[in-house]
Amino acid sequence: MKREKLQEFRQSKKLTQEQMANQLNITVSHYKALEYGQRNPSFELMEKIKEVFPKANIDKIFLS
Repeated sequence: MKREKLQEFRQSKKLTQEQMANQLNITVSHYKALEYGQRNPSFELMEKIKEVFPKANIDKIFLS
């Protein structure tokens, strides 16, 4: 199931999938798999998102 909240978050930052992947230091294919719901984020990746985007609400992005 596609993670629309993750896509909306990325778009609110005016980032492409490639730019978002670069910000998080992961591959574009890894990021796309996250956004399309094919992979689940690791705890470390959720921490990285919080580090790069301090105001991000991880629960809202991944658990809603």
